[in-house]
Amino acid sequence: MKPEKMTAKTQTLVVHPISSAVREAELFLKRAEKITAVNDTQKKFLDKIYTECKKDASRIKEIESIADIDNEKINEWLRKRGFQIKLGPFGPGGFGVASALDILGKWAVKGKKWSVKTEEGEYFPGVKMTNYGVKFYRVEEFPSLIIEIETKEGDRVHLMMVDEVPSGLALLDFVEQIHKEKKSISPEHDGVVFPKIDLDEETVLEWIIGLRFETSKEEQPYYTISQALQQTKLKMNEIGFRVKSAVALGVLAGAPPKRTEPYVINKPFLMWIIRLGLSKPLFIGYLNKDVWKDPQGLDM
Repeated sequence: MKPEKMTAKTQTLVVHPISSAVREAELFLKRAEKITAVNDTQKKFLDKIYTECKKDASRIKEIESIADIDNEKINEWLRKRGFQIKLGPFGPGGFGVASALDILGKWAVKGKKWSVKTEEGEYFPGVKMTNYGVKFYRVEEFPSLIIEIETKEGDRVHLMMVDEVPSGLALLDFVEQIHKEKKSISPEHDGVVFPKIDLDEETVLEWIIGLRFETSKEEQPYYTISQALQQTKLKMNEIGFRVKSAVALGVLAGAPPKRTEPYVINKPFLMWIIRLGLSKPLFIGYLNKDVWKDPQGLDM
């Protein structure tokens, strides 16, 4: 199951706002006839992610989007929603889009403030949950359990310790395979303890730059993504979690330049959020100790 290239670096993968932003660009162009990939990662995104996420769009009420020819209007829209990423000017005939996802989830049963002790003897602020609303799973290939925590809203949060994970879009395949192969087991522990999380990640989506929108316009037959930014925030404590993720794309007219005890989660771990009826996870994160912090609430 494990790909060749693995990493222990904290990272997130939130595909729905990426897909929503691409869809917003399609709608803004109106006469876009097709989207053309220029690398294998883009082809994988279009074939295996974008097609399915477009179907999910109507089921996710927490996503909103904007498109405009003025980058400052999009930047202000992002700022009002708590994001710091900014797009530069688009150039003649260009435009930009942004999509933002904001999910608040509260545990079905509130946890207790606790402390997580690592195998190295370090202590981090954490949460202890009872077994009510908690399920345990196992995947044959991995030694660690998968913990599923129920939320009042019906979403399911999954946590699993793992030493390394793949990066980029390969992380989605990794999580989906684990989720597919998990098998329910009887509770062997008195609840679960896990770290609180306070994460704020900004990244350039280099793999999507160059994606081309083909049109029927004689004066401008295609548009190309030249800027691609994503910012993702996660706060998780004894009350629940909040995920906010925004994607901003700048689109050029033409081609761009090249370029029995409680089960304790005390090692870097995967987290993914499943919503019934959606084809892809709402959120995926690999959370190392650099973000094991008390968020002091879920506001962002």
